[in-house]
Amino acid sequence: MKSKFTLRKKCLEKREIFFKKKGNECLKLKDIEMIILEIKSKLKISSIGIYYPINSEISPLKLIEICKNLSIRICLPIICKNTNELIFSKFDNEKNITINKYGIIEPNKISQIIPDIIFVPMVGFDKTLNRLGYGKGYYDRTISKLRKLKKIFVIGLAYDNQMVQNIPVENHDERMDIILTDKKIYR
Repeated sequence: MKSKFTLRKKCLEKREIFFKKKGNECLKLKDIEMIILEIKSKLKISSIGIYYPINSEISPLKLIEICKNLSIRICLPIICKNTNELIFSKFDNEKNITINKYGIIEPNKISQIIPDIIFVPMVGFDKTLNRLGYGKGYYDRTISKLRKLKKIFVIGLAYDNQMVQNIPVENHDERMDIILTDKKIYR
């Protein structure tokens, strides 16, 4: 089995190649809407956590308009330096954002929200819904904590070419509930 470091490097290379060909706005609107409405039929959704894409990450920004139409609040993650976890804060508009030391866009005011659905960027994934991230564990720690507080849905976003045979799983790794790619929905 390949190490996470080796897999991460290979997946990032594959993601970069696809990004250069297709860009990051390749998620199908109908797939996103279908997933949101399906979850909404099972769970009251008042807020959704998304990320602002950096580098070659696939973009979840189509969700902003969908959420406006469904009266669902959007929130973005902020890295909490004390706990190395993420807290989600209300996202109003692009005037109220800042760029952190990692080049990640965050709200500049904290209005903490625990989202009902979290869309998570991925470096790689496998068919059993395991996620490979950047290796810092921010999302794993945060998802673990939030799942203890309430029922949340966690949806990983990636290009289909980021799928690998097997992601090595450790005790702290959190599995996705759904993975949405430019080609398919994995459940």
